[in-house]
Amino acid sequence: MSMSKKTEEELDRWSKEVKRGAVTLAILALLSKRRAYGYEAVKLLGEKMSFLALEQGTVYPLLRRLEQRELLRSEWDYEDPTKPKKYYAVTEEGQMALGAMVKDWSILSREMREVVLEVE
Repeated sequence: MSMSKKTEEELDRWSKEVKRGAVTLAILALLSKRRAYGYEAVKLLGEKMSFLALEQGTVYPLLRRLEQRELLRSEWDYEDPTKPKKYYAVTEEGQMALGAMVKDWSILSREMREVVLEVE
């Protein structure tokens, strides 16, 4: 049995909302372990996560937004002067935000598993 158009649209909307929140957590978690430039972050997360399917057009605005909120800091690397790279790392404030997000995500994941298992 195939999904109706209405159901497909709802699934698409829901999926986008879940991804929007999860990508912030994923980026902060990745950059808390090591600094990375935008494309590198997309590539590293893409290797670990298929659900998010990150694109550069999504990640770069997020990196800038997190930097403006002082959760990330950046520095330019001019090792190759023809291709300077802007590296991002998590700030102390970003580490605190990440800790709170991980805690909330853990609670949400556990509670959702319980609810979903009851439905099956």
